Amino acid sequence: MTNMIGSPPTIMRSLISRRSLAACAAALLAFGCSRSPEERLKAAAAGGDAKTISALLKKGARVDAVDEDGWTPLLWAASSGGPESIEALLDGGASIGAVTRKEREAALTLASKWNQAATVQALLKRGASIEARDDISWTALMWASLQGRADVVAVLLDAGASFQAVDADGNTPLMLAASRGRADVVRILLAHGANPHARNAAGDTAATLAAAAGHADVAALVK
Repeated sequence: MTNMIGSPPTIMRSLISRRSLAACAAALLAFGCSRSPEERLKAAAAGGDAKTISALLKKGARVDAVDEDGWTPLLWAASSGGPESIEALLDGGASIGAVTRKEREAALTLASKWNQAATVQALLKRGASIEARDDISWTALMWASLQGRADVVAVLLDAGASFQAVDADGNTPLMLAASRGRADVVRILLAHGANPHARNAAGDTAATLAAAAGHADVAALVK
């Protein structure tokens, strides 16, 4: 059996995204005197500054302006802002269906990967698609499971996210969590009814994936 989770491109995407996100957010926060309202709006969204967001929108800043990387202010707010910034942007007419240009990641996916559970809840409350998939066919729950975001996983499951969803290789959220040794997430998924005996396209179960990655304790949880 072959482990089809965590291929080098997927691993590098996760690492590069985290580093790039931190660097970009820091740079944005330094743009207090940016040349355009849209640049200032992006900075405020990344920094979670709801008051500035509202002020800029009232002055005519374009709420869905796309930056050079294909991100809207809402996507920045979802990745590193807070629920107040999400509310301010959506109240100002931001499109909750916006996705990043390259990875096709929606606001809920970004929040589930990098942000607080409260931000995820704010997006869900405003109608974010809980089963939206990105360019590698992963849902927000899949990313939160892989990242070990137990708090976010619980919020998504309580909101109705499918723990039975599979990616192109047949991997479930439980398999993704087990493959990275995310014991807390594994327990939550099992408590919600995730099937520990499901197999992916390579014939692996959550237990075999965990064991292959050296997570014997997690493998024992899902046998």
